[in-house]
Amino acid sequence: MKPISPLPLVGLLPSMVAALLIASCGGGTSSSTIPDTPAPPGNDPPPTLAPTGAAIIKFRAMNNEWAALVEKLRAIEDLTAPDRRLLMARNNNSSPIEIDPPSGWSLIDFALHPSGEISMLLATDSQLRLQRRDSDGALLNDAEFTDPLAATDPFVGDLSAIRDSQSLVPKSTRDAARLTAIAEDVLLVFRSGRNAVIEQRFSYFVGAGFVRQWRTLVEPGVPIDPVRLTSGTLDPFASLDGQWHVTLDVDAQGRSAVAVSLGHTELPNGHRTYFGEPIDPGLVSGAIVTILDANGTRLGATPVDTQVSSEVHAVHWSGDTVLVAGRMLTTRKSDGTGWDGFLARVKNGDSPQLQVLDFDRGDVILDIATLPDGHILLGGSSAYVQNPQGASISEGAEPLLAILPATGNTAQRLSLPAGPRQTQVRTVAAWRDRWLIGGLQNGPGTHSADGDPSLLVCDGFLREQVLP
Repeated sequence: MKPISPLPLVGLLPSMVAALLIASCGGGTSSSTIPDTPAPPGNDPPPTLAPTGAAIIKFRAMNNEWAALVEKLRAIEDLTAPDRRLLMARNNNSSPIEIDPPSGWSLIDFALHPSGEISMLLATDSQLRLQRRDSDGALLNDAEFTDPLAATDPFVGDLSAIRDSQSLVPKSTRDAARLTAIAEDVLLVFRSGRNAVIEQRFSYFVGAGFVRQWRTLVEPGVPIDPVRLTSGTLDPFASLDGQWHVTLDVDAQGRSAVAVSLGHTELPNGHRTYFGEPIDPGLVSGAIVTILDANGTRLGATPVDTQVSSEVHAVHWSGDTVLVAGRMLTTRKSDGTGWDGFLARVKNGDSPQLQVLDFDRGDVILDIATLPDGHILLGGSSAYVQNPQGASISEGAEPLLAILPATGNTAQRLSLPAGPRQTQVRTVAAWRDRWLIGGLQNGPGTHSADGDPSLLVCDGFLREQVLP
């Protein structure tokens, strides 16, 4: 495993690139961005998955290839280490190929490219690693991710909050990075050991592997408070790690949007101090959404003020608008039903439009997609309750799938079968001219497995969803 060069390599000759970045082997080429649209209609049936004991948390398809990220449930831990594997297939007539991370590493995210190749991101408690695989799952490149600048990125606040400035992973979770594809290139955004949020773009070349094109500081490092439950076994919506998470999406022009939660962080002050931008000193909840162009230049940052405790779970480009979704504690009710979903529409230079989505008791939006007619498809979970004074979530929760007009406020909830115990729609994605949803059912609540670890299981699903 050879390291990725920390140097910006834009404009270097191929021979110079090879000298700066030596890879074990290569495949693919760099190319311009293309829209993320469904492939042309075909006669093949859509993939259907039903993994036992694990959830489908992300699905992507392009041309004849598809890939799905599968996750086993884990008990609450001080440093979250996801247990994920990748399923991929070149066409629907072949059995999925299963790819597990190396021992000691967690698979964090993947990106599917038009060539059928896949980029994968892995992490330990302090390291990151990029892999490239061909459409048959064969390993093309395995590169240690290095970024010496991360150890000296700006930090605003008390440095005693930092565990290790040399680390590329924050102190409370490995799950603090995301990948997305721009044709054969890949965008990576991650939170470092100094809690800074950094975005980088890589091209991929035969013989050279991953070549860094640019590096942009999205947010400076700031103190972030770890949160843990006083009791309970499971964190159903990854709420305890939300302050460390980053969310990323890219549009057809190569513009990227990064949304970062503000709760339990000193980010409003850090952003205002470092960038000199007029962030309201009273802003404590919600998110900051930063837009970069295809060359990594910051185009602006927009605060989304929810005014109450909130979590960001998804970000998605829809035309020139960035959609940000999650959940917010609209009202602290004694029966535990005060959480609602939210959707924020963000355009650079405009005030964001925030919409509260109250379907049934507790609601959360976990993924977003845009339909061909411009309508917005939302996936998540509903009809749960939560301890009004804490974070414990009920065992019962129903699947949530809803359609919103591009600019309207009336949501149409679609009827979905609910399995026993908790059900979540974790991913909504196009496959050819059809739509698939994936997630988990028969899942536990926060306390379901307190006395019996064998109950910390769920049944995953991926299936076609016919839309009205």
